[in-house]
Amino acid sequence: MLWAVIMAGGSGTRFWPESREATPKQFLRVFGKKTLLEQTFERLKPLISPRHTLVVTQKDKVSRVRALMKKVPAAQVVGEPVGRNTAPCAVLAARMALEKDPEAVIALLPADHRIEDEAAFRRALKHAALVAQSTGLSVTFGVKPAFAHTGYGYLELGGIFSKGALPVFRLKHFHEKPDLKRAQKFFKAGRFLWNSGMFVWKASALLEAAQKYLPEAPQIAEKIVRAGVKPGMDKFYAGMPNISIDYALMEPLKGKILACPVDFGWNDVGSWESLRDLHPADKEGNIVLGEPLLIESGGNIVKTGKKLTVLLGMKDHLVVDTHDALLICPVSHAQSIRKVVHALKAKKLRRHL
Repeated sequence: MLWAVIMAGGSGTRFWPESREATPKQFLRVFGKKTLLEQTFERLKPLISPRHTLVVTQKDKVSRVRALMKKVPAAQVVGEPVGRNTAPCAVLAARMALEKDPEAVIALLPADHRIEDEAAFRRALKHAALVAQSTGLSVTFGVKPAFAHTGYGYLELGGIFSKGALPVFRLKHFHEKPDLKRAQKFFKAGRFLWNSGMFVWKASALLEAAQKYLPEAPQIAEKIVRAGVKPGMDKFYAGMPNISIDYALMEPLKGKILACPVDFGWNDVGSWESLRDLHPADKEGNIVLGEPLLIESGGNIVKTGKKLTVLLGMKDHLVVDTHDALLICPVSHAQSIRKVVHALKAKKLRRHL
């Protein structure tokens, strides 16, 4: 009954200059020889068959995804001609899964996250699927915060729904990324979790909610499936509303969503700064990818290319060198790198995007 929907349409602007329009974050090899997309797919394989896997990506990335994920049926790699955020992606995937399996439960999963304990992740996914199937309610994963992070949304827990090895709570409220003061308040309260952006939901229940709160999306999804997915996407998908699943469905469903606190080494790899949690540091606190020369320098994140890169007397800086661009900024500005992408667009420097 369990289907995986891998959402691989993002651009990863905070990973510029490595992440580009031609090679967004999910196609980067940040950890080892395989891309983040491949790693997302492979940690599902012991639980979910490739035949029960859908991938939604950008239209011009379909051939690349199919090459990386050869076991997934080609027709189940779907290309978006235009980006429309996560709600239309979820609705379309639910409709496609129902076409093949009336009892389908779908796990909506970003393509560019890092999960250390894959066995624990699969256990949580299986448990959430059983809860979603039996209740018809959406189950989302929340991660216990390690500190007051301002780059994540937060889940505010309500009362307990079910106990056990993996307890499930009613979700009281979604909170968008807070400022530092609010993040500190959430952290101290003890009833807030980081929003992982992963959802498990019975496909028919998701469509039922969409019919009520976002009716144009299931109507367009139906047209796409009836026309044939590939031609239907080109003809109808641009008419989808541009909205996230959080705003479109989760907000109006307050009190009817469940949250499962998880601990499986999750990281959304949201910016270069996240590498501090994912790569070992040297004795000076530097995270080094490549072979730079660091002298009297500490707390830096450095990724180098072929040329020799030397840091002398630098503290807490990010340095990323690619074949055609060099980024240097304080690590504290890593969350703002998307401003560089906006500036490049404004100056029409397309070759660097």
